[in-house]
Amino acid sequence: MKKSLLLSAVMVGLLFGSSCKKSSSNYSTSNTPTMSYQLKVANTNYSMARTTATADIVWDSAFATPDVVVFQATQGNVQVQYKATNNQRIDLMSSVAIDFGSFTLPAGFYSQTVLKIDLDKIGNMPVLQLNGMFTDGTVTLPVEILVNESVQLQTEQDSVTITNDSSFVAVTTLDLPSVTSGVTSAMLLNATLTGGVIVISSSSNHDLYKMVLDNLGNEHHHCDFEHFHH
Repeated sequence: MKKSLLLSAVMVGLLFGSSCKKSSSNYSTSNTPTMSYQLKVANTNYSMARTTATADIVWDSAFATPDVVVFQATQGNVQVQYKATNNQRIDLMSSVAIDFGSFTLPAGFYSQTVLKIDLDKIGNMPVLQLNGMFTDGTVTLPVEILVNESVQLQTEQDSVTITNDSSFVAVTTLDLPSVTSGVTSAMLLNATLTGGVIVISSSSNHDLYKMVLDNLGNEHHHCDFEHFHH
């Protein structure tokens, strides 16, 4: 299971998006490749489609619950599949990056790679939770996104090579403007309030909630793939 989780984790970082950058440093004394995985957010403060020149959203907290990771690829002429689970909630804005552990993984060349990541509820915690403030002119309102159902994120990449001389960390970044793509200032100004808060969930402002779900499922997210030479 450790090997499976690790291989899945490295592919998260490699596949989650259209571009990945590499960096290296002295990181491990082991001669076996290891991998850790991180999940973060970017652009927590951004302007949006607006009715005034000052409309924006500032997000101050973000959490996600990645549950299952499935990696499929071809190694040689053999199709391989790895499945791993996770049982912790991830603080996407933590000042100290949260790793999905550190594991060994087999070196080799993998082609025709496909990665599926299921975000799912852990206990009563939502799949994804964002909390922030929406401002348009003189109007300022708290806004909260609560994704209450499973979301599958899928990425693809032609190939990846894992080498024996490095340890790896894969950092996937959720771009917050892409999560609310298509949601305008006017929509938020006309949204239903719950206790003075714009709550976007399966039971509140469902049209906006559906837009968020579609964005999560369709967007390819950015990643930084870093390797550290032994």
